[in-house]
Amino acid sequence: MLVGLLASPRALGAESGDWMRELGAIAIQDGGRVMPLEGYARRLAVDVTGRQRWSRSRGPEGYAGREPLELLCDAMFQQQKMLHTPLIQVANKPFKAEVGLDASREFFSAVEIGSSEGVNRILREYQEARSRDPQASATKHQRIALDLFDGANRLAALCAGEPLPIIPAGSGQTFRSVGLTGSAEGLEPVRDALREFGRVYTEGGDRLQAARRLREAVAAAGTLDAAQSRGVALEQFYDRHDPWRKTQLLYGAAIIAFGFSRLVWRRWLVAAALLLTGLGLAEHLLGLSLRVAILGRAPVSNTFEALLWMGIVAILVGLIAQLLSRKSYYLFGGVCAALVSVLFAGLVPLTDRSNSLPAVLRSNYWLIVHVLTIVASYGVLLVAAVLGHVYLVREVLLGKPAAGGEGQRLSHPIIAQSYRTIQVGLLLLTAGTILGGVWAADSWGRFWGWDPKETWALISIVVYFAVLHARYVGWLRDFGLAASAVLGFVVIVWTFYGVNYVMATGLHSYGFGSGGELWVGLWAVAEIVFLLVCRWRYAALHRSGPSGVTPAAA
Repeated sequence: MLVGLLASPRALGAESGDWMRELGAIAIQDGGRVMPLEGYARRLAVDVTGRQRWSRSRGPEGYAGREPLELLCDAMFQQQKMLHTPLIQVANKPFKAEVGLDASREFFSAVEIGSSEGVNRILREYQEARSRDPQASATKHQRIALDLFDGANRLAALCAGEPLPIIPAGSGQTFRSVGLTGSAEGLEPVRDALREFGRVYTEGGDRLQAARRLREAVAAAGTLDAAQSRGVALEQFYDRHDPWRKTQLLYGAAIIAFGFSRLVWRRWLVAAALLLTGLGLAEHLLGLSLRVAILGRAPVSNTFEALLWMGIVAILVGLIAQLLSRKSYYLFGGVCAALVSVLFAGLVPLTDRSNSLPAVLRSNYWLIVHVLTIVASYGVLLVAAVLGHVYLVREVLLGKPAAGGEGQRLSHPIIAQSYRTIQVGLLLLTAGTILGGVWAADSWGRFWGWDPKETWALISIVVYFAVLHARYVGWLRDFGLAASAVLGFVVIVWTFYGVNYVMATGLHSYGFGSGGELWVGLWAVAEIVFLLVCRWRYAALHRSGPSGVTPAAA
């Protein structure tokens, strides 16, 4: 009896994973591409509940602690119940107050969202604004209302028996759809297998065998071509392997090992940090390579991919520079920059990570090169900002009053490393902006048009040119260059994020998104406060030194 009790949870867990793995491997066509049903369910979960999954102690009723495929199956086979189940997340309290939703609740049903007069009023206001000006951007509350409307509609469509496009119809052809209530001629066996799986799912039985029969029926009705089959299998592996979580953990552990190596066991901890960095880089490259193989394109279409590419460039630049200059902080800066990039990529909504490639990016060589070069420059300049932070923390916040005069070394090694990194980053930024002009001339018939994105790219170039010039003529010394490296990246963040997510206007509409303004604003404020504290500490060190702080800290 004891053995049976101990084995049961594991057996049940294995069975649950088996049927979901079998069902999730069925291919579906959605959003212009072919993906596993498991990936489709993840997108549905994000659209409806705001996340892929919720812990057992949180989340909407009936879904907390469960998998996205279970939400999809609930919507398909428990239709009326799901329409009235509070699943759709509404977290913004001012929005709830404006539309008349209960501020004490976080989740609402599709029926409640669809019948809310406040939500419908905001949607009508948006439609009226678009009718007057087709280029009008949605306000924050209008974007929330649109997201809620889309989530409620997706759930309602599934609950109404919307057929799923799961039957391949040949290479390059649109998949045929099958539902519980009907199907095209010749697809009756798939419909019957889907009904049988629904019965087993709701009433009990062997879900694994039912899912297997459904998958076999789909395979008999239509076969994926080799490229589609490979893409579906790779995407399943990508989703289950979760390379970005592993990358975050490995980079984080490497940074910790680098930090403690300054205190104890230097040789062993440095070796461990290098090993962890190598493993993290391998996972990073694996994840990005899988995306390229799955989607069949360069990683340039959205913020998520741009952040991942930025991290790859940062750590590769740090690694190469470290090999050329052994006693430096390049690799540490590269690992920190890569970790920041991957962490922020994890905050991008799932639907914004896997969107299909806009036509303008699909066919234009110059734009692909332009985006890759521009984002690479961001990665290099992020390394410079990290090195600036390292200098300010080590030599200013934790520094001691200087004991020497002005005749010591002209520049601290970390500052020299940050300066060289800015030079490389500025070269890439300038080249990328020029390449963008080449693309604009080819696609829009003009090299430059003072579009917000173009304008802020130029501002970023001018800022970094000013920093390098001021350093060259002696206007900026060590403290000034370190602070400028940090402030310069704030400008880069506005160019990369602010124009797309806050201004959300201009011809570069394929890169727009929404969300995260509060966190990015808090980060910018934190950076300014950090620099003010460093300036105060620097002044204190300068006053307390026998003959002033040395140029190494100036």
